[in-house]
Amino acid sequence: MDGKIRWYKQGQALLDEIRGSKPNPNSAHIWFLGQHGFALNLGGETLYFDVILNDFLDAQGKSRRCFDAPFGPQEPQKADYVFCTHDHSDHLNLETLIPLAKACPKARFIVPNPSRDKLIRAGIDESRVIGAKAGEKTSLGGIVVHPVAAVHTRFIQDEAEQDANGDCTSLGFVIEADGLKIYHPGDTWVTTALVETLKALGPLDIAMLPINGTDWMRTAEDCIGNMSAIDSVKLAMAIPIDLVIPTHYNMFSNNSENPALFADYMYRLCPWKRFHISALGEKFIYEKG
Repeated sequence: MDGKIRWYKQGQALLDEIRGSKPNPNSAHIWFLGQHGFALNLGGETLYFDVILNDFLDAQGKSRRCFDAPFGPQEPQKADYVFCTHDHSDHLNLETLIPLAKACPKARFIVPNPSRDKLIRAGIDESRVIGAKAGEKTSLGGIVVHPVAAVHTRFIQDEAEQDANGDCTSLGFVIEADGLKIYHPGDTWVTTALVETLKALGPLDIAMLPINGTDWMRTAEDCIGNMSAIDSVKLAMAIPIDLVIPTHYNMFSNNSENPALFADYMYRLCPWKRFHISALGEKFIYEKG
């Protein structure tokens, strides 16, 4: 044993499962792909969110990942839409996106508008890259995308990071399709503005909430944080969410959290609310009650 976390399902078996999965109406199939990455089958489309399929090497050439990638970005696969929430290497990484664009020639990429040029300069055709702006919804076939401002690299109450044009550099996305609303927040703290925005877009069926938080040591090492486990639980209490999936806790040992802590807070603070802790590569089926 090499000490790495093991996948429930990976490689070709996982790719075949994602490709062949066909959810019933008012349901979604979800696979946790590590860190903040998810594959989602919804409304007849396959969506990727913050999927990272490349390695990260330290100064000695050793992998920094606590588990291998589920499959290679160059592998034939079905990805109709690829969402990247912000330009950090564990969410938007050209080592994943360039070969993925070649493997999925019909896939379109949805990124915060300030990140759009980065993908185009890397060789992804501009017709395939959508620059998202907070508050400006976009229709992608039968899917409606609601970009939501995220506050990530610094905590300033209700003020999201913006570029010179006033566009948010970090976003979350509420996806609306087939009778469901699913929220992938990217990396964000909880702010009053976020709560009010999600209330207006809700009720939400599923939210994938980061739990890694931060601390003084990680801050000193320029490791940028998120909402903590208790923050995510309190957000789930503050807005109508049917099911919470904790995320962003397992890829790097220096920026991790035990999801059992999240589960403990859920049991103690809101035992009436549903949650699911996913194994890597596990197919989770959500059906609207």
